[in-house]
Amino acid sequence: MSDWILKEGNETIFENEVKIHLETTMAMNQPNKDEIKKELFKRIKRDKSRRLVNTVIKYAAALTLLLTIGYFFNKQNQTEDIISNRLVPKVEQVTITLDDGTVKELTPTENKKIRKADGTVVGSQEHSKLTYSKGTKTEELVYNTLHVPHGKRFDVVLSDGTHIFLNSGTTLRYPIAFVDKQPRTVFLNGEAYFDVAKNTEHPFVVNANGIDVQVLGTKFNVSNYAEEMGINTVLVEGSVELQRKDELHAKEKKPLLLTPGFMAHWDRASNEIGVENVDTRLYTAWIEGKLVFRNTSFLKIRHTLERKYSVTIKNRNKELDEQLFDATFDIETIDEVLESFSKSFAIDYSIIDNEVIIE
Repeated sequence: MSDWILKEGNETIFENEVKIHLETTMAMNQPNKDEIKKELFKRIKRDKSRRLVNTVIKYAAALTLLLTIGYFFNKQNQTEDIISNRLVPKVEQVTITLDDGTVKELTPTENKKIRKADGTVVGSQEHSKLTYSKGTKTEELVYNTLHVPHGKRFDVVLSDGTHIFLNSGTTLRYPIAFVDKQPRTVFLNGEAYFDVAKNTEHPFVVNANGIDVQVLGTKFNVSNYAEEMGINTVLVEGSVELQRKDELHAKEKKPLLLTPGFMAHWDRASNEIGVENVDTRLYTAWIEGKLVFRNTSFLKIRHTLERKYSVTIKNRNKELDEQLFDATFDIETIDEVLESFSKSFAIDYSIIDNEVIIE
């Protein structure tokens, strides 16, 4: 073949044909030798001698092989690019801060005892769940703090039997045992679903920054993320009372009583509380690992995806943040969720340095 190329005029023919067929092959999903040959013959000038045509035929297979090899090298590079553009979620472990300030990691594969600073066993970890010993007596409050990072979820059962489900990006501070004749108070930043053990003598209080939620025994969800516009309390069962911090000692201000199927929203900017009837399943689906959005702003969706999948999403299309969407996801990966938004809503995005960039 090298001898043929060296002949006058043949080098130009060869270069043109290589260029033509490289473009043709790369435009197809897979190489097709017959199509390559057909295109080759079609491009050859009809007034060339029969000998030249026969020579080209002779080397068509060799040319096809070269192009096919080039195609597969290109395909391999494309595959490597795709793999490199996949998101790799940041991995952090759940941590517990003990009463002496010691911070320990809790990995979901572990089963171990939880101890006070003096070595006393106060509970145990079984995979992604902490359970504190029931009936533990104490004269002063001793706190543990559980931090659940983005991309994780965790459960804790307090000493009174109250079961708390913690969502991604949540911190809960709570006593390892409650003091007699005092409210059962916990402190929440993030989102949690509470199944409160009933005790009429000791109300259960969730301190969520600007709002106190008080119950005797009920099931409800509190969302108190710093990046959101306010605090949502959704009541599933029982009843709860809500009161702003600035009204706790104001005798003329009565707590707001919430009934099942309703959500109270405290707006941080206006310091006002609004109440509306909601489908509680939309606000508790996360317990089962699902994401359900109904008439939800893209800004809120973006924040939710960042927490659930432990990724960073930067939006350069500010108008998009204000648009409302309906979407439901179950076991999808973050790549599948992004691809779904891209196809369904024509949202363009790229992945650069393990960050999602929306144009």
